[in-house]
Amino acid sequence: MTSSISRRTLLHLSTYLAAGVSLAACSSSPPSLSEEASGQASSSSAQTPLTLTFANAAVAPSLDVGQSGTLETARISAQILEPLVRANINTGEPEASLATDWDISDDGLTYTFQIREHVQFHNGESLTPEAIVKNFQRWKKIATNTSSTSRVEYLQLFSAINSEDEKTSLVKDCSVSGNTVRFTLSRPSQSFLKALTQPAFGISAPQTIAKDFSLTPLPTGTGAFKLLSWEQGTATLESFDSYWGDHPAIRTLVFQSIPDTEKRFVAMMKNEIDGYDLVGLQNYVPLSRAGNLTQPRDPYAICYININLKHPLLASREMRSAIAHAIDRSALVKKHFPRGTNVAEDFLPALFMMRNEETNAYYTFRKEITADRLKKTKYAGEPLEFYYPTGVSLPWAETPEAIYAAISADLARAGIFVKPKPIPWEEGYLDIISKPSTTRGLALTGFVGSYRDPNAFLSKVLAPTSDLIKQSENASAIAPKSLEETEPHTTPSPRQTIESQEIISYREILTAIREADQLSDLEKRREAYAQINKLVAQLMPAMPLCYPVSAVALGKKITYYPLSATAIENFAETYIRS
Repeated sequence: MTSSISRRTLLHLSTYLAAGVSLAACSSSPPSLSEEASGQASSSSAQTPLTLTFANAAVAPSLDVGQSGTLETARISAQILEPLVRANINTGEPEASLATDWDISDDGLTYTFQIREHVQFHNGESLTPEAIVKNFQRWKKIATNTSSTSRVEYLQLFSAINSEDEKTSLVKDCSVSGNTVRFTLSRPSQSFLKALTQPAFGISAPQTIAKDFSLTPLPTGTGAFKLLSWEQGTATLESFDSYWGDHPAIRTLVFQSIPDTEKRFVAMMKNEIDGYDLVGLQNYVPLSRAGNLTQPRDPYAICYININLKHPLLASREMRSAIAHAIDRSALVKKHFPRGTNVAEDFLPALFMMRNEETNAYYTFRKEITADRLKKTKYAGEPLEFYYPTGVSLPWAETPEAIYAAISADLARAGIFVKPKPIPWEEGYLDIISKPSTTRGLALTGFVGSYRDPNAFLSKVLAPTSDLIKQSENASAIAPKSLEETEPHTTPSPRQTIESQEIISYREILTAIREADQLSDLEKRREAYAQINKLVAQLMPAMPLCYPVSAVALGKKITYYPLSATAIENFAETYIRS
């Protein structure tokens, strides 16, 4: 096993690339919550069983992160399952969890994790290196054998998202040696360790992993909380008596699902809940006057429009560009998003410090450009199906219906017409818009970054586009790669030329991401991702709208809440009054 001191230092430095700036809103000790109050709560919790009820803004369709890619699923699962390494709440840097330490070989291809001893799963099983391997097999299976949005996190390690060749995954193998687990990579990766901090890579008890690699009956991990029940959108957890770490101050943790913003507010004012996510714009002042605290997160989310490149009309860059220049994003943000939300000029939030000044020109509101682009297309007023979620408040869109209405009005004024396709969130909206289609045109979507690296954003934005490659083994199977490579007597059809260009562009982006992910020099990595931002703008598989901010409301009972930019808070570190 080789020394990893130099590489661990580089990893530490790379944290500042991901964090960009100090995340004040994610401070480990909020100014309004004193250490004295925390200490009192901790002391009292030893005498009185304490319950905390937190309201999610959406229903978790599943508690298995391998089946659901929603924030709510991840938030609940993260209390039950623990990863090998967890992210530092302030910096995002990987810290010890189920792995007490790790070594990275000098070539960056081998990660050896020392597995924590004397750790017990909630079902009585012991944590072993073999349990890690079983979970590794589950992750790979999900990446290669499912089509839902939940697989995006796994695609980062096991598919084409980080590779030019879709048959070559980043992670090649996982093996056991004594009390260690060794991951072998196909190439160096600056994002690999941070990717492992995601709830998607929480370790499940081997006996609960079914033959199809789903979790049955429900998630069972090593976390500070174990699952007692889950029904009708409510998950009830209880502190795990045999937990290996510090026991939480909370004895019973309840997650309720209250999709309506006003109903969450009313429940808080009536003391029916102790905290809730996604404070409505109109509720900040009343909550404060009632003595409750609202804590805003740093803008680490993105709201955007997914553009279906398989749609006959949207295969044209001119058509996609016409749509982008038709939307007044500044007006949209001012009217429908919380204060502090900024218009997005690309797909990487400002804290990454990877802005390419040229990208904004691809998305600027310019009616004259839209008119010019439309003249170069075959568009004749056909309505494009525009999907958007209903019955839900989301970190990237508090009022999806209103946001859709504003965008559709902008498009109509520019002569681009859409057909509304409202989809109830509970029916699996994200999975629906991720399925291949030639009729779906646009879809309002977004997400919160799950770890602090550019790949956490780019992988999700580009994942739907990968279908262009997966339709064939290579670009030439659809059309010649370029006009120069075409036989002199052969002229590709306009449709063929467009498809070929899209595939080549996508491969170019994948290659650039793969190369950028290997760079340890921070400035070179910034430059590389700035160029990738431009490539994505040129391909335009999606249109960025804004970087929304969100906030949690905390009742007077809570004395400390470990706010996180990723919106995945560790409730075992929350303190409440008895």
